[in-house]
Amino acid sequence: MKFNFAAHYLCAVSLCALSTIASAQEVNPGTAQANSEPAQIIAEPQAPKDLVLNAGTPITLAVTEEVNSSTHKEGDEFRLTVLNDVTVGQTVVIPRGTPATAEITWRTGKGAFGKSGKMEFELRSIYLDGTQVPLSGSFRQEGEGNTVATGVGVIAIGVFAGFITGKRARLPVGRELMAQVAQNVAFGADGKLSPRYDAAAAMKLADASTPFRRCRASAKGLGDAKLEQAALKKCFAERME
Repeated sequence: MKFNFAAHYLCAVSLCALSTIASAQEVNPGTAQANSEPAQIIAEPQAPKDLVLNAGTPITLAVTEEVNSSTHKEGDEFRLTVLNDVTVGQTVVIPRGTPATAEITWRTGKGAFGKSGKMEFELRSIYLDGTQVPLSGSFRQEGEGNTVATGVGVIAIGVFAGFITGKRARLPVGRELMAQVAQNVAFGADGKLSPRYDAAAAMKLADASTPFRRCRASAKGLGDAKLEQAALKKCFAERME
């Protein structure tokens, strides 16, 4: 009797174990359905595209300090300011008030026989948060009259015949000039210059784009300030002949 009881007990334990294993091996229908569905791919957000300010975009500048042929010479720079916001789409990339510079490339004082003094100058660059962005625009000033554009597609704004009162070449404060962006410039979606913008490379390319800047680039290799100035003056005088 003891043996039979033990045998029955062992049988019962074995059946329970088999039942447990079978239950563990059963697949939950809901789990199977979930596992059979393809994994969902979550697309990463795309980085916003750069905004591009195209070469040739006009920028209106105003002279902020008086410039004349009696007090300024070749190589001197003078300051201007951007008069109006420049935008790409609805985004302001060059705010009103951004500083700009121009450089005198040639000048004469008061000439003999009543001739007026003359100056030529080039619009050089604007400064966005301290970073140079090259401009294009060449002008000639004779006496105190009209400022005449010498670059293709670049004009002075307004008529200034009322300023003809003397013989110095003179640019008064407030004189408006039209510049152009020299090259395509990339900005971020926030309107700030793209981190990929290379100011040194942009200015170097701009220096190779006009006769005076080519003269200056060749003169810089002489290694002496006086020699450079003499070579620059000679090079530009030859261009003026």
